[in-house]
Amino acid sequence: MNYKGVIIEESLIDTEIINELNILQKEIEEVSEDNNTPWLTKWTMDTAEIDENKIDEYTIRLSKLIDTKHCSDWYCDFRNDKYHYVVFANKVFKLDRCKKQDYIDMQEYAIKLGCPKNQLPNFNDLPINLLTGFLVYAKKETFANSNALKINPSRLGSNDYQFAGEIEGEIMTYHDTYFGGTKFMGEEVVYRGSNIPKWGMNYYGVTMDENLSEEMMDKVLRKALMQVGDDNTVIPVRGPSKFENEGYVYTFKTSGTIENFDGVEEIYKNGNLVYKLNCHGGIIE
Repeated sequence: MNYKGVIIEESLIDTEIINELNILQKEIEEVSEDNNTPWLTKWTMDTAEIDENKIDEYTIRLSKLIDTKHCSDWYCDFRNDKYHYVVFANKVFKLDRCKKQDYIDMQEYAIKLGCPKNQLPNFNDLPINLLTGFLVYAKKETFANSNALKINPSRLGSNDYQFAGEIEGEIMTYHDTYFGGTKFMGEEVVYRGSNIPKWGMNYYGVTMDENLSEEMMDKVLRKALMQVGDDNTVIPVRGPSKFENEGYVYTFKTSGTIENFDGVEEIYKNGNLVYKLNCHGGIIE
């Protein structure tokens, strides 16, 4: 099976090799302070496909082309269902996607170069910043969005939403399934590659005043959930830490990290608790 991955053109001292590859997508991103590349004004990101019979040749060549003039932590990576190549300057790691130690060894090397751990591929095969970005986008395209359509139930009596997108050349899928109404329970899962679950969250919620259920959902719950990711004081899995609208007050508190967390979501009206949800989740290995 062929390999897919992303190459940042500005990370190479010579980009002629790009012309030899099958480029599936090209994106240009303006450089921000978070990119830590102040000598550049943009990143040109090519999603490339490499034949499995040529992956060793091209990764070795790419390793000799990575620019170390300004920094030593550039890398590119390519994967298929079985293996994951991570390419640094003059160093190539071929990782077995079923072996966690392979990823640990690669990360230890990269961290010594100065690579932030949260930007590196891990055994979950999904850098946390990419997981977070996809999760936030997917949530805004499903239940939180009043225009989102449900898909066919995945289980008896369930309500289901699904969103799929491409990241680093691979399809990622978010699936949310829940049961019930004023008392409900559900589960969210993020898949990457060959339908392998990578992250998940379970939740259980109760509406204390059933007469307020629809009004509360329209006036505060969906509106709060559409703000997922806007408040960096809480883990981006529900809404912001606080949101108020038309007499309702929404709050959300979290502990841990997106890799292993707990959360409590509450809604008040006139100072009275009318809704509460508990959630927990994290990385799936």
